[in-house]
Amino acid sequence: MAIINQVFKTIMGGTGKKPSLDGVLAIFDRELENFQTLVQPEPTSKPRTPFDSPNLTFDQMYMSRLSLRQILEFLPVMIPLRVRMSQSARLYDGKFQAKHSEATPGFLSALENMARTAGAADIRYVKVPRNAIFQHKGIPHEYAVVITVEMDKEKLSNAPSFAAMIEVAKGYGNLARIGNQLAHFMRQNGFAAYPGTALGGLTDYTHLAEVAGLGAIGYHGLLISPNEGARLRINTIYTNITNLPIQTANKHLWVRDFCAMCKKCIRGCPVQAIYEQPRPRGDGGMQCIDHAACRDYFNQNYGCAVCLTKCPFSEMGYEKVKARFKGNPDAPQFRIPVLEKGA
Repeated sequence: MAIINQVFKTIMGGTGKKPSLDGVLAIFDRELENFQTLVQPEPTSKPRTPFDSPNLTFDQMYMSRLSLRQILEFLPVMIPLRVRMSQSARLYDGKFQAKHSEATPGFLSALENMARTAGAADIRYVKVPRNAIFQHKGIPHEYAVVITVEMDKEKLSNAPSFAAMIEVAKGYGNLARIGNQLAHFMRQNGFAAYPGTALGGLTDYTHLAEVAGLGAIGYHGLLISPNEGARLRINTIYTNITNLPIQTANKHLWVRDFCAMCKKCIRGCPVQAIYEQPRPRGDGGMQCIDHAACRDYFNQNYGCAVCLTKCPFSEMGYEKVKARFKGNPDAPQFRIPVLEKGA
């Protein structure tokens, strides 16, 4: 058991008695010290949600129960993810000097084509609201490219399971790979580009994705998109490009009206960690999850993902749900503010 623990600590980070993703993210965050100025969060911004469960021992975590076969399948997924996240962090060395701040339509078209060819499900742009920057963090530039990747429906269907956990990890790995590829392309063309670390980060990726119009945040706190439902993961690339084609309208916000009637994720949560309805956080965002209740079960049960798989948008598909939904005039009108272009 001690050997397995040490293997995971080496890959995932951790200097204590068990692996610590929060520890490795803190190492990445230190790269921000290379910048003289950063775009700062609002005073009301929330802190980044911790991943570690302080009350669990390693023996209580799912990683301690993996068989040799599972470990041999796990390592080829997690090692590249860890390497790519480190590669993303190294781009924050403060040495790059941008030559341009306005992009041509041709460049943006090439960027979008590259993203989709590399495996991105969608790509949009956003001016990062300062209340989406985590407390005590900061970002190099106030504009961002937001990308998503899809996760396989069948492999997630039996969550919580080893197969579902591997599929989620592959999603994060793909995000890191695509983010790094796009960032290098942007830099080669003279633009500043700082990819997020895919798993974790400096900003609330789900918040940014809704502001960018990629979908709407459901009652489970996950983004629901037109093609993937909740079966997606999100990453960002912070950039100095000032003339990005930012959308200020979001046609997907009806999703939460459906959520107010459905609540399948709430009923299906093994530890009742999803609130009956989202709670305003005071920073413009929504608190959907009791993170303390969710986190321990998450770390004991292959990263869970039950709410993701039970969501009708993941099971039936966005268009089928939309076609059957007749509206819900009594639904609470949760709206994340969208900054007007140029605000």
